[in-house]
Amino acid sequence: MPTVIVPAPSPPPECNLAPRDVEQFVAALAAYHAYLAPAFRRPEQGTWAGVYLNGLLSDQSRKTIERIALTQGVNVRDLEHFIGQSAWRSEPVIVRHQHLIADTLGAADGVVLIDESGVVKQGHDSVGVAPQYCGAVGKVANCQVGVYLGYASPKGYTLLDARLYVPAPWFADDQAEERALCGIPADLTFQTKPELALTLLRQTVARGRLPFQWVAADALYGDTPAFLDGVAALGKWYFAEVACSTQVWWRQPEVGVPPWSGRGRRPTKLRLRYPYQHAHRLDAIVRRIAPQCWQRYVIKEGSKGPIICDFACLRVSVVRDGLPGTPIWLVMRRNVDDPHEVKFYFSNAPTRTPVATLARMSGARWPVELCFAESKDEIGLDQYETRSWLGWHHHMLMVALAHHFLVQLRVQLHGRAPALTVEQVRLLLVSVLPKSVFDAAAALRMVRYYQWRNYVAYRSHRKTRLQRLALSG
Repeated sequence: MPTVIVPAPSPPPECNLAPRDVEQFVAALAAYHAYLAPAFRRPEQGTWAGVYLNGLLSDQSRKTIERIALTQGVNVRDLEHFIGQSAWRSEPVIVRHQHLIADTLGAADGVVLIDESGVVKQGHDSVGVAPQYCGAVGKVANCQVGVYLGYASPKGYTLLDARLYVPAPWFADDQAEERALCGIPADLTFQTKPELALTLLRQTVARGRLPFQWVAADALYGDTPAFLDGVAALGKWYFAEVACSTQVWWRQPEVGVPPWSGRGRRPTKLRLRYPYQHAHRLDAIVRRIAPQCWQRYVIKEGSKGPIICDFACLRVSVVRDGLPGTPIWLVMRRNVDDPHEVKFYFSNAPTRTPVATLARMSGARWPVELCFAESKDEIGLDQYETRSWLGWHHHMLMVALAHHFLVQLRVQLHGRAPALTVEQVRLLLVSVLPKSVFDAAAALRMVRYYQWRNYVAYRSHRKTRLQRLALSG
């Protein structure tokens, strides 16, 4: 095994910022609002967007619509309407958002990251909620699941776009009323998660705002041939994890149209010329890799030191309808501490792509997990309390805008504070954001609001219960 060249350790952190630098964050946020405001059709919508962004970036513990409205001193119902019911178009906002991301992080070899994230929900009234696997709790739970696009480059990472996954049972004929109550578009049809991801990816390419070459995804997408073909058709290079049971030929088999026997129809379809040339599972192939074929590479410098793995790369043909598909890369990543732990990836990158580049790409998807963690912990991605189709997508768009603003500040300050994290940027921002006065009068207003809200809910539930008792009697 060749000796791996371990990079030098990261230097001690520096933070050469002065209070006046932090005080400029307020003006930067105002400029951010001003750039986005024209994307909204009506001026008051741009104003409400600013209120919601401020709330997401604030220091309050819960980033619900109600809590944001009360602490920002605005009417709760008005803000609920803006997020959950107002039919403002997301597309103009997304276009401006992706233009900003291109300015902040854009790189020709940028990576679009694809993953899903779930939020546990109580009850059955929220749009798209169903018992399904939820990564947040690691099991099947009653939850909503979204498919997300992220973006990463050497400059940083952030969220791009999102689409709610609506499970197939929601499209049954007897669910029409529930779909209407949640505001699901009448022309919406069922799409799998890979289909949703490919739709979002095509829309991103069509906008033409964001430079990228790679698309990184986990095995849910890598095990879907139509998804991989769709990425390749866009002229992009996928790097997707695949299951160990996937079958490939590591030597291209010969194919041809069988000769006509003289009876029946003449053969027209390609077949394997030599049927004994069987395809092999990936976990069988890895056992046949010679020790000298493994190369050790540093994937990246992590928070606990360099992340080092062994790699072996082959050109293989995936089984497609019993025949060999277009030759692609098979990348095998072996854990140094436990050689029995091996992950497999497919990539349609060019034949001359260096193994070091493929090794680096095996860690390219990790930033999307950081996007989720930061957006949940700092901005409230999972703290929404809206049940509608519009509400879910409006909230996720505003979260993406808020996260990018923090990333934008971090990139701008990188020269003087290279170790600054998104969490630390928000800590600095919170220190200078104007805070509403919370005195006795404000507390009483909040108490009266909660009491009245709870009373209205009590009357509604009581009425429903009495109606059910009357029907059962």
